[in-house]
Amino acid sequence: MRTKQKNRIRKSTKYIGTIISIVLLVTSFISLMKNVSNENIKIKTKEIYNYTNKFNYDYHVNLSDNPYIKQDDKRDESIVYVTDLIDTTDVTLNYEYVADKESSLTYTYSIIGKLQVVYTRDGEEQKIIDEEETILEEQTKEISGNTINITETLNLDLKDKNNLLKEFEQELGMSISAKYTVILKVKVQTDIEENPIEVSYEPTIQIDLGEKTTKITGENNKEDKQFISDEYQVNGKRNIGIIVLDVIFMIVSIGILRYMMKTKVANRVKNEFRQELNRILKICQDKIVQISSKPHDLPENVVYVKDFGEIFKVSEELFKPILYYFDNEKQEAWFSVMTGGTTYRYILKG
Repeated sequence: MRTKQKNRIRKSTKYIGTIISIVLLVTSFISLMKNVSNENIKIKTKEIYNYTNKFNYDYHVNLSDNPYIKQDDKRDESIVYVTDLIDTTDVTLNYEYVADKESSLTYTYSIIGKLQVVYTRDGEEQKIIDEEETILEEQTKEISGNTINITETLNLDLKDKNNLLKEFEQELGMSISAKYTVILKVKVQTDIEENPIEVSYEPTIQIDLGEKTTKITGENNKEDKQFISDEYQVNGKRNIGIIVLDVIFMIVSIGILRYMMKTKVANRVKNEFRQELNRILKICQDKIVQISSKPHDLPENVVYVKDFGEIFKVSEELFKPILYYFDNEKQEAWFSVMTGGTTYRYILKG
């Protein structure tokens, strides 16, 4: 009965198979844990609130009595005004806050006037005056709803500031440019779905100072819409198909890994042994007779030769077959030629 040959594979094949099975095992395990644990929770965002800031302004320039320009109640934005003929300027500020949901709204607002004077030297602007004054003290109000309306009319008298800037230029001999900015400062606070929301909005209007003519500019009829979002967690659906595949891949990878651990490496020496054995069997297949039992000859009757060629010559000369026996356990091939009481033998070892 033949001894069962142990499985052997190449060294490179064993290493590659081991690495692939480990990578497959780790990947499947991580994927399985992710699909059955809390890591399957996803973060999503949803819009909970939106609001729009709306701002517009109107103004009317009141001229002093003069023989040059008549008072015109119709405002034309393309027209500039002679600074020395301006008495006062009426400015109306309109602000509207519109939200998509009703809530408790707390808002504060104030109006600030800022004087900025700049001197230009070698093409570089240098700020020499930056002053603020309060035109309207801070107002605080609270309402329930989704709309806030603020309307304030100001009567601005800037004659003193214009005269001061003229004296500044004349006495110091400096050419300057100046602007007076009216700033509406609005802050709105509310709470939506337990999320505090704070809105800050500051539209401006600018008026020229210290020049021969005066022009009023600003971003009129302006709208600014904002969206507020909130993050929330969602439990993702467990994909049963992926979980089953992960388990299958883990079992397969464990099986491959166990097989690789048990399998011995077939070294190069053994491969050369097999190649030589197959060559001999192929060349001498007509003379070789394979036997299933190992020969048991008396040592004194056995003549060992150094190479297979000697056995072949003896077989040719004596017209005897070459008896072939393969020792699977020791990985040896025995070639024998028997004549009378003498046995000529060559052993090919792995």
